[in-house]
Amino acid sequence: MPITDIEHAASDLTERERGALALWLLDSLPPNNGEDASAEGIEEAVKRREQLDSGKAFPLSSEEFWASLERERAAWK
Repeated sequence: MPITDIEHAASDLTERERGALALWLLDSLPPNNGEDASAEGIEEAVKRREQLDSGKAFPLSSEEFWASLERERAAWK
């Protein structure tokens, strides 16, 4: 079955059903053993930690994060 058929069928699911499907798909992947962590990714994480520690960047509250995510999702429609 082509992936586009699966995507189309999944788009007809409710939000809760899509969430359950996404969880199942993620759980079906092999565990991350850390071997795929790239040097660039680690460097980026260190850089972001330093920005937080120095006060150059500020963390978002969970409410701010979810609100920004909802704004992004609304823009997709």
